[in-house]
Amino acid sequence: MEKLSVSQLYRYTHLEPNSFIVKENSSRDKDLLAFMQHFHPRAYQSLNFGLHLKRNQNHIFIMGEPGVGRIGMTKAMLKKMARKKEMPQDVVLVSDFSEANKTQYLYFQAGHGHAFKQAVESFIAQLKTQLPILFDGHVYQLKSQQLENDLADKQQAILQEAFDIAESKSIEVTQSENSFILTAIIDGKPYRSAELKNLDQSIQIHFEQAFEEVEEALNRALTHFPFLQHEFMDAGKQLNTDFAKEHMEPMVQTLKMEFGKSEEICAYLEDLQNAVISKLHLFWDQSGDRVTSSNSNASMDELLAEQQSLSIFEVNLLVDHRDLQHAPVIYEQNATIPKLFGYAINSAQASATDTVTLAMSHQAGLLQQANGGYLLLNIQSVLKEPEIWSHLKAALMSKRISFEIPSSSAVVPYHLPDFPLNLTLVLVGQAAHFYALQELDAQFSRLFKVQVEFEAELNRTQEHELAMARQLASEVNEWNDLEVDVSAYERLIEYASRMAEDENRLYTNKAILRDVLAEANAYARALDQDVVNREIIEKTIEQRDFHTGLMEEYYHRAITDQQVLISTIGTHIGMVNGLTVLTVGRQSFGQPVRITAQASAGDEGVVDIEREVDMAGPIHSKGMLILSGYMRGRFLKRKAMGFSGSIVMEQSYNGIEGDSASSAELLALLSSIAELPMRQDIAITGSINQFGEIQPIGGVNEKIEGFYKICSTRGLTGKQGVIIPKANANHLMLNQQVRQAVAEGNFSIYTMTHIDDALALLSGKSAEEANKLVIEALEEMNAKEDSE
Repeated sequence: MEKLSVSQLYRYTHLEPNSFIVKENSSRDKDLLAFMQHFHPRAYQSLNFGLHLKRNQNHIFIMGEPGVGRIGMTKAMLKKMARKKEMPQDVVLVSDFSEANKTQYLYFQAGHGHAFKQAVESFIAQLKTQLPILFDGHVYQLKSQQLENDLADKQQAILQEAFDIAESKSIEVTQSENSFILTAIIDGKPYRSAELKNLDQSIQIHFEQAFEEVEEALNRALTHFPFLQHEFMDAGKQLNTDFAKEHMEPMVQTLKMEFGKSEEICAYLEDLQNAVISKLHLFWDQSGDRVTSSNSNASMDELLAEQQSLSIFEVNLLVDHRDLQHAPVIYEQNATIPKLFGYAINSAQASATDTVTLAMSHQAGLLQQANGGYLLLNIQSVLKEPEIWSHLKAALMSKRISFEIPSSSAVVPYHLPDFPLNLTLVLVGQAAHFYALQELDAQFSRLFKVQVEFEAELNRTQEHELAMARQLASEVNEWNDLEVDVSAYERLIEYASRMAEDENRLYTNKAILRDVLAEANAYARALDQDVVNREIIEKTIEQRDFHTGLMEEYYHRAITDQQVLISTIGTHIGMVNGLTVLTVGRQSFGQPVRITAQASAGDEGVVDIEREVDMAGPIHSKGMLILSGYMRGRFLKRKAMGFSGSIVMEQSYNGIEGDSASSAELLALLSSIAELPMRQDIAITGSINQFGEIQPIGGVNEKIEGFYKICSTRGLTGKQGVIIPKANANHLMLNQQVRQAVAEGNFSIYTMTHIDDALALLSGKSAEEANKLVIEALEEMNAKEDSE
């Protein structure tokens, strides 16, 4: 048994004031990587190794507790590697003119996709204004008029034979809008066919035969008119094509010279020119069947669709890298199928048949935007919907994004070509996510070959203390808030050690420390302080505990008001104060609990009342069985003696779990058997094994402080204290109030290695004497049974 001094209750941090001065020109990412290399060397080496692997399907899973800096440090590492990668190409989506309603991808050097989009849009816009002007121009009108004149001359030439016959027969031919009128000329006077009836029979017969002969000649000539009209229409269309092509050729050549870096781009520009010619009517207020010959086979539905828009000539810039300095690094916290695979911004308004318009309004998903780089996703958002994980996995396995997914919620309701996928997916989660996926999904291990673990705790070395202080100082420097003194960082390091429940360890959750520092800034401003120092941090931590400590106050009030019976003075047989930890939200606090035991002659052994009423968890039940094993090994090894004993945690109504009270339960049982009074001013925590050795427990700081608060409220006597396992001595980072009470001799903390240490202290007798009394009591119980 050892009584701890004040120096053993807390470990202070001492930092040199100039050891972590933040440089003004320092890079945040560089600082993060330096911190990661020193503070998370395992994660740094694993991630660095994984990013240099060139194996197939080399994706990465980051695991660790939220708040330790997984995302920030991973992004910094990804950006570092992205600078070494080749810049991915811009991707534009354009129509595939070889097949209706189909599209294709064109690839450009990073930053050139936007210029191509603007150039093509400008090209189409110029055609909209220039082609109507071109066709209204003098040159075009002259050639068009010449075609009409040629048609008229050909028609006149074909009709000339009929006109000659009519002239020889004294027939005058008059051409109206839709027909020919024949008139007989007799003695210089015109006679219609009906008027010939008043003349001689011979004259009637002569002109009736002449009319028939002229009509036959006219009909023979008119049969050639449709062919002449067709030739005229073809000549007009060819004229339009030649004019448009001659006008567009220099413009298209300019586009080829500027952007034609690949055969695919040159082929698209040629197809674009031909498509404009074939759909020239869209640029000119004319019927499609009268403008160009290439459109003669278009269906009525296609013609109607063409009139709706010029979407087939649009250029959709899917992936634009003009603002990037390196390969993309994208982080998305809330992944959805539209975010990952893309969506159409006007799909609700677009016609179901106007698929090209939908395709041209398609917004690239994160998988397309991050192609050639890195995509960082939160695993919880990926797993929230089964479809997200199944589609994402399919894309990674096939190394392409397929947009024709047959499901009730298809990714896109329009055609997009398969998109080649070449990126590194980095999932961020916790160890439970990784191992669950590894067990449930056979393909998971094939995809994610790199496992990066961020540690929740590290050794509290001077190097690690300095690394954490430097990183906090670097992040605080960006806040442009109050000055932070070195003593504040020292107290924060100590707070990190308290959260790790070990004076030789540090909890790596920087997020909590940043929150404390942010609250300390607010607290300092409220007090009109210009500097955040140790005192401000100390008060901030106290305020945090106060803000979230309502439940603790309720529990402790129940004790001080004697609603929950806990004695902190005197002695009692079969009664020992144990210690528990309750957690409500983010707040954990210690709570003393009265443990009682009753023993008598019998052969039932140890009865755990909590277990009997199904209020005990498996670990607590295991501790009670270990307690029974200790009793058999220590007192009943050489002589079979029976007894009956019951143990319970009084006034506990929410169930019991854990074995940290097994030492207190054993002492209560021994006290009841030997009728040894036990001190009530000392509480005990620790688990035992079957040999009576004391094993460490968790929450030791909270347990000590919880009992101290009760004693302090009722009044310190100078004899009160707590017994803890020897192995927990290095876990102590007690608050200032407890340390001060120990320093003043008003409160004591003892360590034990064996149950005999606590038995001697609580009973006031030596361990040998106390154990002898237990044996004598057991023998007496069994002697009475034998006599009976």
